[in-house]
Amino acid sequence: MKENQIIEKYKEHILEKGKPPASVFRFAKSLDLSEREFFEHFASFEAIEAVIWKNLVTASVSAIRLGEEWDGFTAQQKLLTFYYAFFEKALDDRSFLLVRFPRCRGRQSPASQLQQMKLEFTAFARKIISEGTEKNEIACRGKLNDTYPSGMFRHFISAIEFNLDDTSQRFERTDAFIEKSVQLGFDLIGRNALESA
Repeated sequence: MKENQIIEKYKEHILEKGKPPASVFRFAKSLDLSEREFFEHFASFEAIEAVIWKNLVTASVSAIRLGEEWDGFTAQQKLLTFYYAFFEKALDDRSFLLVRFPRCRGRQSPASQLQQMKLEFTAFARKIISEGTEKNEIACRGKLNDTYPSGMFRHFISAIEFNLDDTSQRFERTDAFIEKSVQLGFDLIGRNALESA
């Protein structure tokens, strides 16, 4: 059985039962796998979820980079495009997100299942920041610029949590939250009047 098939069966189990399988043994048996075969792909159920969250980011980044206009976008437009692609893709897994996405509220650092997602997102954010700095869209503030990817990731997680709580039609409140908060973020990291002078 392939890795993506195990992931799909795991998501199906969660959505039908509302919780993870009781054990790897039982889950593997339900898939006609041995425990060894399961562990050849994943070390735990948390590892499956880590791949799910990472893949949402990877798929979104891959999709937007295929667009013809991508290279001409500003850094801000690239981040907004990513957000819209991500939440469009996340609709396919919204029920799973609602049940299993690890909330970060009040935590200093995200849950361990989000570490791969963080690496994927911050690599993407670092590239946007680098390009934005080269084009003078983002002010060069030395070491401070190195903190931007982590800050963007915290914002990204807050946008996911906002979306999971959003009950507005077609998630219009999420769209407004993203537009306003991304605009504010780029106002803060952009070149201000003092730097321009």
